[in-house]
Amino acid sequence: MNTSDIHIRGVGAVSAAGWNAADLLKAVRAGTPLPATGCARPGDERTWPCETRLVPAVPPEKISRHPRLRRSSAITRYSVAAALEALADAGHDPAAPPQGLGILFIMMNGCVNYTGRFYHEVLQNPAQASPLIFPETVFNAPASHLASFLGIDGAVSTLVGAPNTIMEALDTAAFWIRSGIVEECLLIAAEECDWLSAEALTYYHPHLIASEGAGALLLSASGGGPRVCDVIGPLAYLSWQERCALLPELAAQTQAKLHEPATLIDDRTGISKLDRAETAAWSGSPWQTVLSPKLVLGESMGASAALQLVLGTLAARETQQPVVISMPGANTAAYACVLTP
Repeated sequence: MNTSDIHIRGVGAVSAAGWNAADLLKAVRAGTPLPATGCARPGDERTWPCETRLVPAVPPEKISRHPRLRRSSAITRYSVAAALEALADAGHDPAAPPQGLGILFIMMNGCVNYTGRFYHEVLQNPAQASPLIFPETVFNAPASHLASFLGIDGAVSTLVGAPNTIMEALDTAAFWIRSGIVEECLLIAAEECDWLSAEALTYYHPHLIASEGAGALLLSASGGGPRVCDVIGPLAYLSWQERCALLPELAAQTQAKLHEPATLIDDRTGISKLDRAETAAWSGSPWQTVLSPKLVLGESMGASAALQLVLGTLAARETQQPVVISMPGANTAAYACVLTP
């Protein structure tokens, strides 16, 4: 991937820690897991625990009004708030976004709450299933709402994939910017919780806690801000055993790019069985600081790598030192990247 000329000019975040990036950084630095609540299953009770860490109630100053947002899903509302924060952080007026702005939206599960509601109505009474709900079930709905809300005149697209698919979006955004398709690009990855995805995580491990939110990054080839200096990967794998064997190579290639002390933002969950390979791979370097957002937030699924990149940007600004972000994934490929101030 050729991203060395790409700068992260602005960031925004919505998470279980709160409705801005500063709350996210404060919570992750504190290192204390946020409170979790039980997730009810409709129809019958499960025989094992299933918990979630949800975004808190929206503060009044974060409420956005627009016809498109009257019945939009939570994933859209999180994305709008994160995008507005990223634009303001870059020095733009959120009410008048810059010309030539594009959007790349990344998700894993999509608009699951409206989808579940729509199919429930279909099963209960097909003739009465609301046609107003169906448009909110499609993967591209949040990107469409956000583009309309901002009045975007650049390219808009949605990528669906694993939690670290944002790295493919980063590569696409860099191509768009270098090719003149857009002048700047908003990368937004978002997730909303529902009982089905939360329960699915417990099949990977009973102590995995689902979370939700959105991370936004405003990318540009100019204007300053931390630079995406190196991207390592994708290192492809087909099994958990292959993943474990690849992580030392991922760490070694990344560490070879470093020539000064750095911060590590890892993907560890606090569950030894899931973390063992990643912990061993990165243990060879004397890190200035190690931040583990999933220990605090839980598993944010499609939003997790975006929140890591938001944290990395804030840390690079503050420390004026490189930041390494470990994104080993869980399905198909492992990545890491180095941000420099």
